Amino acid sequence: MKRDKETGETFEEPTSKVRAGEHKPSADSPGASPTGPVGQSPSGDDAAPTVPIGRARESSPPAGADETTVDAPIRRVARAQPREPGDSKTRLVVPAGRAAEARQKRPPSGAAMADPVAGWLVVIAGPGKGLACQLGYGTNTLGRGEDSRIRLDFGDDQISRDAHATVTYDPRSRKFFLLHGGGKNLTYLGDEPVLAPTVLAAMQDFSVGETTLRFVPFCGPEFDWQDTDAE
Repeated sequence: MKRDKETGETFEEPTSKVRAGEHKPSADSPGASPTGPVGQSPSGDDAAPTVPIGRARESSPPAGADETTVDAPIRRVARAQPREPGDSKTRLVVPAGRAAEARQKRPPSGAAMADPVAGWLVVIAGPGKGLACQLGYGTNTLGRGEDSRIRLDFGDDQISRDAHATVTYDPRSRKFFLLHGGGKNLTYLGDEPVLAPTVLAAMQDFSVGETTLRFVPFCGPEFDWQDTDAE
């Protein structure tokens, strides 16, 4: 109810209905939003920051925001070794251990002539057909074992493991001799068993087990390594 001061009459003033828990802010109240909920003002952690008119927003993240750290891979660059002035050559650096190993593998001086080639045995029949074995000065034992000077380990089980036969070069007479080694399997020169030392002629064939070997001499009456010593 409201009373008129001039006439003294009373009358009722119209009022607007507002939902419970809400109030209608005036147009002059700060922070009012025509589109937001009536009677609710942002507060607490969920409140959006108020930006004054005419001031730009800052691009940096708000205080307290989580930061993500990314570990970038680190590349290690080898440091180049300095070169002497005027040196344009490329040098190969070998570790000390490998250098010592290389020196050990290098044949000593004169070792190439310690056992010079005197001839060859060429496999012309049997499992090792097409292979050749080198003959040296003195006695050359033939067998499948590792202790044989001429190892015939081609898959022929009929060849004895140790000293099935021997081929000997005598530098004094410059001749080659074939002798059976004493195993139970014989050595054949042609169709005849070898029971005593027998002279081998050039390009002659003999058999051990299932393997046939052809003798190809290098040393002989026309040449011997002793002839080169006089030069």
